[in-house]
Amino acid sequence: MNPSESTCSAEPELQVPSIQYDEEWIRETWGWDTPENFIRSQGRNLRPRILASLQLAGLQPGMRILDVGCGRGEVVLHCGRLGIDAVGIDYSRPAIELAEKARASHSPHERKRMQFVCGDVKDLRTNHLFDLIFMLDLVEHLHDWELSRLFEICRQLLEPKGVLIIHTLPNKWLYDITYGRILRLFMPWLPPDPRTEKEKAIHINEMTITHLAEVLDRSGFEQRVWLDDLLTEQARWHSKQPLSDQRGMVYRLMAKPFVAMLYKLICKTPARLLIVNEMFAVAWKAGQEKPIRTPVHLTESLVIRIASSKKNRPSAPPIFG
Repeated sequence: MNPSESTCSAEPELQVPSIQYDEEWIRETWGWDTPENFIRSQGRNLRPRILASLQLAGLQPGMRILDVGCGRGEVVLHCGRLGIDAVGIDYSRPAIELAEKARASHSPHERKRMQFVCGDVKDLRTNHLFDLIFMLDLVEHLHDWELSRLFEICRQLLEPKGVLIIHTLPNKWLYDITYGRILRLFMPWLPPDPRTEKEKAIHINEMTITHLAEVLDRSGFEQRVWLDDLLTEQARWHSKQPLSDQRGMVYRLMAKPFVAMLYKLICKTPARLLIVNEMFAVAWKAGQEKPIRTPVHLTESLVIRIASSKKNRPSAPPIFG
């Protein structure tokens, strides 16, 4: 979204300024896959959550896709190589400049299918609707009022049977309940907040499955929201050059076969709500049939349904008038 609009008096909460997503942020976020590696590999080193999102989409040549908050442009580059017309938009100029450098290393035929735009999606000019819109690792950076506007724009940009694919982290219940109330109860020496200062500055709207489902419902979408365990896959991805921060400690723990197996087993139980960090959603226009297959997670579906019924339940009349 355009940071120049953040002073609007009708919106009490300010947008995250684009300056937060600078070259330093780009270099820190992807660990060993530095900007130099990214350009050299043409953006082919896809993280597990990007791979999972692409596999979910069922991509086919001839599709048109939009990646909102595209960052370095992995999704657009991947789709272009598959013969898919792809547009990526982001308001971080350093991210778009890096995406353009990776695009330049492709063949002329592939480059024609890849387009990057630095700006706000509401200003996107296109004569075509999109079959798929990706929104990966974006919603946690936007307030609800921004999300509502963005989802409305996405509804207008989607084909009638188009689909919106979302990934976000962290799972707020993991931080607030598992870490804040359980782990710190037994290990009070842990810091009150595990987030870095950078995360506190840019993760202004961390999600729960119930809240993400509610915002999508309000925006005229039908949805499926679920949690997906990718921690061991992410640990393997980072093993090329282990991280030295708290994530690195967790990833090293997940490298132990017994720990990884035990974690995977627990993730198959309802405890997944409190220990799985990766959240996915598929959304489509209300009234349309679900356009793609999604995993069946009964725990998430039940919790979302209960939360929705409680919100829609009419208030009881007062006993005494």
